[in-house]
Amino acid sequence: MKPTKDSLVLYKQSPALVTASEDKIDILLPGGNSRRVREKDIHILHPGPVANFPNLETGAPEGQPEEAWELLQGENPTLKDLAEIVYGDYTPTTSWLAFTLLNRSPWFRGTVDAVEVADPQSVAARIKADQEKAIAEERWKDFIGRFIEGKIDKEKDEPFLRDLEMFALGKSKGSRVLKAIGKAQTPENAHRVMIAKNIKDIGWNPHPLRLGISTEAADFPLGEFPTDEERLNLSAMEAFAIDDEDNQDPDDAISWDAETLWVHVADVAALIPADSPADQAVRERASSLYLPEKTIPMLPREATARLGLGLQKSSPALSYAFKCDSEGKVIDFSIHLSNIRVTRLSYAEANERIHEQPFLSMNRAARVFRTQREAAGAINIRMPEVKVKVDEKGEIHIHPLPDLASRHLVAEAMLMAGSYAANWCLERNISVPFTVQESSGETTESAEGDSADYLTQYKLRRGMKRSRTTLECSAHSGLGLKAYTRVTSPLRRYPDLLASRQIRASLQSRACESAESILKGLAAYENRIGSLIQAERKSNLFWKIQWLSRRPGFRTEAIIVDRLERQGYFLLPEIAMEIRVPLKKDIELGSRVILKLKEVDIAEPSALFVIQEFLE
Repeated sequence: MKPTKDSLVLYKQSPALVTASEDKIDILLPGGNSRRVREKDIHILHPGPVANFPNLETGAPEGQPEEAWELLQGENPTLKDLAEIVYGDYTPTTSWLAFTLLNRSPWFRGTVDAVEVADPQSVAARIKADQEKAIAEERWKDFIGRFIEGKIDKEKDEPFLRDLEMFALGKSKGSRVLKAIGKAQTPENAHRVMIAKNIKDIGWNPHPLRLGISTEAADFPLGEFPTDEERLNLSAMEAFAIDDEDNQDPDDAISWDAETLWVHVADVAALIPADSPADQAVRERASSLYLPEKTIPMLPREATARLGLGLQKSSPALSYAFKCDSEGKVIDFSIHLSNIRVTRLSYAEANERIHEQPFLSMNRAARVFRTQREAAGAINIRMPEVKVKVDEKGEIHIHPLPDLASRHLVAEAMLMAGSYAANWCLERNISVPFTVQESSGETTESAEGDSADYLTQYKLRRGMKRSRTTLECSAHSGLGLKAYTRVTSPLRRYPDLLASRQIRASLQSRACESAESILKGLAAYENRIGSLIQAERKSNLFWKIQWLSRRPGFRTEAIIVDRLERQGYFLLPEIAMEIRVPLKKDIELGSRVILKLKEVDIAEPSALFVIQEFLE
């Protein structure tokens, strides 16, 4: 039946008054807006006339819906029947109220044209749900009131506080708490509010969790070493695992024997067969995660205890042997399964012995290799480096990494192992992950400038192309190597474990994994490693900002290395940090200034500096 003028209809769950009924129907909505609609878009509630539109519920009768529900059990009433039984009359007001019962009450449901009388079980369930909802709403109101006043019970309020944490970690699309207190819904705001309300300690680092990275140690069983393998016994020769003082996973060491430089690598592959549950778990983690506040190893801590070089009296290893001539040039290369005896040294301790044997001979071979790389176009970028460390008391330490000869020795020895291992695998057609880098077009001469010329170093770094890992071997231009695969950190990086496992299989004349299998593992690594790198970078920045927050008015020397409109990009060598600073006038690139800290934002995290002084 077509509605007539002044009748009451339902339009999109809202009451409407028909103002004209011709080819099209004109209606008036409660807010005063008019619409022209089709007949099928509306449903008649009452033929009219309507005297009190849009105030239909003003002065409405009380009604007895529960008693009506009892009377109508087993029947199929119309909306008109429902209005008359509940409210005693069928009027525009009672027809609208009867319709609202279908959505607001537990006793009835359905549509304008098909009213349903709910069964007792459904009514009981709906009443219970409504009661629980009302109780929950009261608890929510109580929580928000106390939250605003700062009267928070972390244990009692945990379900509500979780809303903030999940949003701060990017695990939800919005925050009910932020909305309730009138704050913009951003993860940074959630972080700020949690700190302000003492829900989280100021040192809470959300960045790894935002990136979906577990901060819990790996936990899966490891196998046992094969008992039928022959190993070269090198325990009579002292090997040295050289690393930072707080290193917890020593997986490489170096030694010298007569005319041979040895690079030893923890034999992790012996305990993690391809496609085993352990291999799948390691593949998922991809790499160890090094945060200022903690280290999350790729492998279970048991693996480090068993395999870490120098942590046991004798360590099983894959040993790369570089036979050198009297000038330190490599004339022969071989790889062996071995047992070694390792002494652990810090870089500082090794540096004190750099001019005595066997360090003198090892360093000579390393320098020869470096000279060869530089002749091939290697680019050595020397930017400031620091190590950020948070101790058990929450103290933040930023230590510059000194440019020690011992660091160069170890770095070159590791590059030698990766370079010669790559060629060894190519000669045997063994699939391994090669690390390659296209040329940036920079010349060797430009790379050999004064290391203090940070502008030159910055430009060199910015111009370099990203390295990538692939099964197709090509040159690594930045390292000056025709072939390179990472093999020296199998405790910490999955591609190193893949390469070590392939080399190990070849040494024992066993079948190596197929290219497809290695590619599958490599793809999993590439999918994960970007997030791990971001987590480390963002965490380092987070703790540097924390460090700055404890030093109001901090002043430091800085060098402008780039400029964009009215902002300068400055390098702060003291803390190895790069920031943007507003510029009031043009400054020549490479200029040195004194910057003063104005404010920090831990949640961002960011720091605002201003130029205080220009240096000559």
